[in-house]
Amino acid sequence: MVWSQFVYIEKGDTPVQTDEPFRAALSLSPFSLPQFEQGYTFRIGNKTASTPQELQKAYMDLGATEMYCRIATKRHVTAEDTTDGQPDSNANVHTFDQGIELCKIAAELEIPINPEIMCAYTYMDMETQQAPRFEEYPEIYALQNGKDWSELELDEICTVLEAYGAFVGEAILETGCTVGNWNLGNEANFGFAGISLGLKTAVNPKLEKLPSFMRYILPTFAVGWLEKNLWQYDAKAYAAVKSGILSAYDKLGIDASGVKFSTHIATVVATPNSCAAFFNCMKKNGYVMDTAGISYYPSAPSLYLNKEILFKKTVTAINKKCGLPVFIGEFSYPSGEMEGPFAGWNKEMRGYEMDQEGQAMLYADVINWGKTHGLAGIRYWAPDFEGWYAMSMFSFDNKVGTAKAILQQHSALLLNA
Repeated sequence: MVWSQFVYIEKGDTPVQTDEPFRAALSLSPFSLPQFEQGYTFRIGNKTASTPQELQKAYMDLGATEMYCRIATKRHVTAEDTTDGQPDSNANVHTFDQGIELCKIAAELEIPINPEIMCAYTYMDMETQQAPRFEEYPEIYALQNGKDWSELELDEICTVLEAYGAFVGEAILETGCTVGNWNLGNEANFGFAGISLGLKTAVNPKLEKLPSFMRYILPTFAVGWLEKNLWQYDAKAYAAVKSGILSAYDKLGIDASGVKFSTHIATVVATPNSCAAFFNCMKKNGYVMDTAGISYYPSAPSLYLNKEILFKKTVTAINKKCGLPVFIGEFSYPSGEMEGPFAGWNKEMRGYEMDQEGQAMLYADVINWGKTHGLAGIRYWAPDFEGWYAMSMFSFDNKVGTAKAILQQHSALLLNA
């Protein structure tokens, strides 16, 4: 493990081929709609975008091939950014209604969209897990038969999730948008749909009392425990959502051939082998994916000291052991010092200074390497979000975002790659 952190050798393995063009997934972020409502504008060259449509069109002019939306089970925006009386910064940025609005924009602009169906109430990631809530969907909620989500057995959970998949799939497709790729879950290393480390669930009571630090131990030293106690159950929950979504195609008479499914996991709490083990466990237990998704944040703390080696070994391991192309569902690198809750994300990557030039160069180099090594595409995460600090593709001043070098050169970066 220690030696492998510093060595990456091209072994001549044949990368997995995909029938898709490279996915340049530069998209409005989940935070875009609230920002425009607050009066934000964005400058790229001599153009100014003052609506979501104008900003996404500018991204398309720079080579973007798809949009993105993240959808939680919370249905409507509420007056306060709270959940159960507690402050929640995600309370009103991933609602069903906002996801549908982004799908309508994709339909209007005739660009495919990649929906991320979290099956969490407002949010989930590698550290935060939430169970879904369906009180705002009476017909779906009725399927719980009066039980709390934590009391449901696996077959009961799958029944509800399949119905939800059918509902959300139909609602998205009825906007007229095109979906080539569906992503289920968000950084789902440690759970999905309430079957998660740290949550009470009748599926496996062992999960509730597992301490948080085990998230950093299990992927390295006990992948088998995750497969036995968590991943095998999550696979069946994913498969239920997928089945529901596909049924929406049948109901609407839309051809689903060529539609792809994915799930993405965080790499900073994993090893290349444990990433491959996750995707293979999903397939073994009934959730067949077409693409393996990962997050790649080179400046974040990680089990690997050299993030470039971690990234390359992860893509290679998934290609070789799982037979899947890899899509980077979340990527970014700072152009300056990170602040706020991300103040610890200041690990400069060797050869790439944390300035605008280094930010643009790393993005281009990841694309350049990936295109010939089994990478299906990349999404720069939250390019237009001021709260993403130096990671954003814009510099902000008084609600005006001015494009950084990485965005001004975006089309050239893709062409050169």
